[in-house]
Amino acid sequence: MAKATLKNVNQSLRALKKIVKKENFKSLALPRLATGVGGLDWDQVKPLIQSQLGELDIPVYVYVLYRADQEAEE
Repeated sequence: MAKATLKNVNQSLRALKKIVKKENFKSLALPRLATGVGGLDWDQVKPLIQSQLGELDIPVYVYVLYRADQEAEE
């Protein structure tokens, strides 16, 4: 299985931003993209998320810690 690339994550975030605007989302929630199996470093992925999705006029939640059977804090 191929690992994720920053280029592909950035392209995916741009595509997501277009969908969010087109479909008039009210909020967006994401996990730490591409940092698990994808193998990327969170310190490199986080700025891409901020750059691509930070200008949206909706709440964007990025869940950085997963705990089984526990509701996330927002």
